[in-house]
Amino acid sequence: MNVAMPDFDTLVALHRQDPEALEIFRRHLLREAVDTAPAEHRPSLEKLLDRIEIARSSAKDPTEAAVIAFRMMQDSMSRLNESWDKAMYEVAGLQTTLLLDRMRH
Repeated sequence: MNVAMPDFDTLVALHRQDPEALEIFRRHLLREAVDTAPAEHRPSLEKLLDRIEIARSSAKDPTEAAVIAFRMMQDSMSRLNESWDKAMYEVAGLQTTLLLDRMRH
């Protein structure tokens, strides 16, 4: 079941009137995202969701939870960027080797 995302003002009103309902909605959206993901990605998404929930539970307030989530995303992007750089370095080395080999023959 695909739930439409309410507009920002509706979400703010829900937060003010019934923060627990907003939390239930948030969890529902995340659960739906994991459940509808391709099967091969679900185990890693489950682990990520667990890490997010653990990190959020340590936050004192919603702002700190957002900061924690942002830092998690920054760390993930940094690791992804490092992996990409390493892969590009390896590909460049392979291309250089192939080019030199062709030039020798």
